[in-house]
Amino acid sequence: MVTSVAEDTRKQAKRPAGIGRPGSRPENRPDPGADEPGLVEAVQAGDIEAFSRFVTRYTDPAYAVALSILRQEQDAEDAVQAAFIRALERIGQLRPGSRFGPWFYRVLRSTCLNLRRRELLRTHSELTDTAASRDDPHREFERSDARSRVLAALERLPERQRTAVMMYDLEGYDHAEIAGILGIAVGTSRANLHHGRHALRRVLSESAASSAEGAEDEQQE
Repeated sequence: MVTSVAEDTRKQAKRPAGIGRPGSRPENRPDPGADEPGLVEAVQAGDIEAFSRFVTRYTDPAYAVALSILRQEQDAEDAVQAAFIRALERIGQLRPGSRFGPWFYRVLRSTCLNLRRRELLRTHSELTDTAASRDDPHREFERSDARSRVLAALERLPERQRTAVMMYDLEGYDHAEIAGILGIAVGTSRANLHHGRHALRRVLSESAASSAEGAEDEQQE
């Protein structure tokens, strides 16, 4: 079953070129009222169309989560694809009545952390990524000066706060959707966003002050 749908899963899980437009809403948002336990049972019984519905529903939020952990678009895409395939391979582990979303997030997070550990073994990865980004239109988001500063600041936030800001402010999900996807309370999502925004403003202010001091020093020279 896994072999026959692996390629279709990769195609469906491919991230579109445009990402992170503040205030935008993904077209395929998770439906909190969906019968996920029923869909899980259908997949376990061999219904691949049921799994395709999970791929459609969770590709965008999974990408936001993966990007908040890995911070590189291509790595995030790879992680999402790998996580879907791994989830399909292991969906038999889900007990009757279980929801797919929170379990899939755990699979995705594990996949991202494994990928990040492998990335640490690479040499000159930053130079390679910089060179590759010059002709890659998918990296337009990172080339924008203002948004590049935001991304750099986001990297300094704790993972949970970074995920909340990415999903709510950049991907357009509301707290109920984030809570359902990540398997957390709505209040936890709100708290993560509140603390994440506060930390982000502080980091950006520090960065702006540092840049201003640097420019002043150059003028004095």
